[in-house]
Amino acid sequence: MKRPASAIVGIALALALTGCGYKTETGTGLLTEFEYLGCAGDWNETIYDPEVTVSGTPGAATFLVRNPAGCGYDQGSNGRARVDGNTLKLDYTLSSSGGDMAACICEYRARFLISGLPADVTKVRVNGDKARLKGDLHRTSDAPPR
Repeated sequence: MKRPASAIVGIALALALTGCGYKTETGTGLLTEFEYLGCAGDWNETIYDPEVTVSGTPGAATFLVRNPAGCGYDQGSNGRARVDGNTLKLDYTLSSSGGDMAACICEYRARFLISGLPADVTKVRVNGDKARLKGDLHRTSDAPPR
């Protein structure tokens, strides 16, 4: 029996997403919402710093995170955001539901919705690591960054 190409693509996509599911959590305070977006395959960069892309408005900004970690994690939870001096610290927990871990490095993705980011924040860290920042940090005031 011949299957249409779209059905085959749909099946392949479903199989690929099965081991790398996503989860959305509501937050409190600075963190309005956290969403674990899953794994995107192998980390194919020579730099192992996380990357954060910022978009949004001064009132609420979305921080899309790409970060490297060992292969085999299929769950992300406990999103947290806090400000320490001029640094926004984004953290979440990666875990495995019992599958095998591997010695490779994979790319994991998460989304943080932040409300009321202080004007003096100029840096971002993800799970303790200095992140490369793409986009502009949105401010709650017109004060210039330090």
